Amino acid sequence: MASDLDIDNPKWQLTLRVLNSGIFEKSPRLRSFLKFVCELELTGRHQEINEHQIGIEVFSRPPAYNPGEDSVVRSQARFLRQRLEEYFRTEGKDEPVRIVIPKGSYVPLFESNPVAASEAGPAPNPVPKLSPEAPPLTTLGEASVRRSRLGWPIGIFSILILILVSIGWFFLRSSFQMLQSPETRFWNQVFNSRRAPVIVPADSTLILIEELTGQAVSFQSYLSHDYMSKLSLPKCITTLNSADLDSSHYTSMADLNLVARVLQAPDGKGTRATIRYARDLSISEAKEVNLVLIGGPRANPWVELFATHMNFYVDYDWKTHQNFVVDKAPLKGELSTYIESPNGTPHQVYGLISFQPSLDREGDALLVAGTSSAGTQSAADFLLSGPSFSEFLRQIERKDGSIPHFELLLEARSVGGNVPGSSVVAYRIVP
Repeated sequence: MASDLDIDNPKWQLTLRVLNSGIFEKSPRLRSFLKFVCELELTGRHQEINEHQIGIEVFSRPPAYNPGEDSVVRSQARFLRQRLEEYFRTEGKDEPVRIVIPKGSYVPLFESNPVAASEAGPAPNPVPKLSPEAPPLTTLGEASVRRSRLGWPIGIFSILILILVSIGWFFLRSSFQMLQSPETRFWNQVFNSRRAPVIVPADSTLILIEELTGQAVSFQSYLSHDYMSKLSLPKCITTLNSADLDSSHYTSMADLNLVARVLQAPDGKGTRATIRYARDLSISEAKEVNLVLIGGPRANPWVELFATHMNFYVDYDWKTHQNFVVDKAPLKGELSTYIESPNGTPHQVYGLISFQPSLDREGDALLVAGTSSAGTQSAADFLLSGPSFSEFLRQIERKDGSIPHFELLLEARSVGGNVPGSSVVAYRIVP
């Protein structure tokens, strides 16, 4: 790794100064942690920075260890963030660039240091020299009178200028935000670099297990992996066991296609979103990031954490083996359930887009699901293609241009697995 590193890179030189500082001197594990992630970042290998890899390389965990059960990386990451903040507040306060590791991520960011910028201040004005023709100096009493006469008007004028500049900046910033398209403003909220967005596609292995056993897996069991130890497969399957399924990480091509499209959304291209398999996500990580969840609760159990706050919800009928959408509080003209029409060409499908507050209420979460793959595709198409989504956002945006949280139910016709277009059935603004 070190052979690919440019030792003259200013960012690496900054890293060395931090590592050799007094704040990190007595913390060998945090030094190793910071050095490892910075080396990967500065050699163009940021995609290799993840909790599992850090646990192995920095904290000597075995390759088969489970980050969901061993929180060493997450707990040490909190200490590392605290030490970095302390360094750039004290020893490194004059550094023009600082190192930040956003919550929910382990990829270091090199950004301008606001402490150094604020303390630099404007350059002092040079002291003017007296010319030979300069008038004689006044007496102390005369100078005091003149200062008292001029001081108040100058002070009031300075305050007025400051107020006008502040008002002008407020309107300039508001105008700039309003000039952005509603879609850009929406994706700016989802792809917030300070919240390290994490995209979680559906767990197709879970669907396979439920189909083989005929039993639903609860979220608690999914989180603790208990369902794997209690897994009882049909006798007709002789070449497959629970260990095979436990090591499998299957998801659908439709979900991977949606992930790729989300990353190409406005303001998503420059953001380093993390793609996490649903089974590898932890509660502590989920609380610190902006989640993008793909699939309903049966394929992506993390959706259940938002279920109590959602009006529209994708559920599954074990008798008919069919997904359907529940409308918990139907308004006039709405149904309590929305079920796909019988298979045929074409047949009716439903998609759901839910933009919710994050689990810690400090960020946002985006949920995309459907009553089938075609239903999820209809939601993805509406979200990422054409002017329909932009028009919807214009209808619900606040006066200051910000986008409120919302739920959106869509109806579409599936023709041979393809969805030519969709229409809005109902929506809710989330308080």
